[in-house]
Amino acid sequence: MNALPGPTKKRPAYMNRLSPERAAALYAQILQTVKKNRYHRDPLFTATRLAAELHTNTRYISVAVAACTGSNFCGMMNALRMQDACRMLRSEKHAALTLEEIALHAGFSSRQVFYKVFQQTYGCTPREYRMRSSIQ
Repeated sequence: MNALPGPTKKRPAYMNRLSPERAAALYAQILQTVKKNRYHRDPLFTATRLAAELHTNTRYISVAVAACTGSNFCGMMNALRMQDACRMLRSEKHAALTLEEIALHAGFSSRQVFYKVFQQTYGCTPREYRMRSSIQ
């Protein structure tokens, strides 16, 4: 019996704008620039501003991020913000900060957005995460 191949997942056309090698190189440049300048801590920072700084366009930014992370620019920025927030939640240096202050320092535009992204990422609230981290 001949097995019919299942439907192949077609790569979106916009993903063909950059070769995988060029996408990886641009993504490395994106990460380096964002982390070095802490742009993820600015809730108003956009892909347009990043593209201008890197002398490219937003479509290439989107392709590079999608090719390397499977997410979009906003998702990448939120992941970087979550890394910062979790570091602050575990840090004794930041123990006196409220959860809202940590959210704003990490670059989230509001406490509500922070809680939503945190819950989706870790399956618990930032307060629960902080309490678990302080116990360990």
